[in-house]
Amino acid sequence: MKIQVRGGSCLNYKGDAILLFHFSDVRPLTGNLALLDWRCNAAVSILWKNKMDLLKFGQLTIIATQGKIPVDTVILTGLGESGSFDHDLRKEACRLALEAALKVGGAEVAVDGETLAGGLEKEVVEDLRSALVEIENPGRFKISLFAGSKEHKRSRGLTAGAADGAS
Repeated sequence: MKIQVRGGSCLNYKGDAILLFHFSDVRPLTGNLALLDWRCNAAVSILWKNKMDLLKFGQLTIIATQGKIPVDTVILTGLGESGSFDHDLRKEACRLALEAALKVGGAEVAVDGETLAGGLEKEVVEDLRSALVEIENPGRFKISLFAGSKEHKRSRGLTAGAADGAS
């Protein structure tokens, strides 16, 4: 397994799947999920309107991108309410999303670090590693954690090599 921290938008990733996360009490949609919603003609907004528990903690939704971004599959993981979100819930959300990616055949996945990390990218890398330990056959994964712009990544002391690792 390899985890790489990258700058830029995860929606430009050319791999197997993108893992997006969002809080249930943050309206309107923000970040990469809002951009995906816009590109996919409000598909996420429509889902959220019709399925109120779409973003409750642990709720997984597979979104077909219909060619609007370079990957075919986006896995949206609900994070529940932002006020109750903590380290343990972040690790569990990572595990759930990675297991879902494995089930849909995703080995090269992008993780939206902007929403998930909230400025704690190093901790998210550790949470991803911990989550992978609990998953059967984690060696298949190549994970790119997108931490926003390259300038944002540098300001946090992260480099591509800082998060690389094999296990």
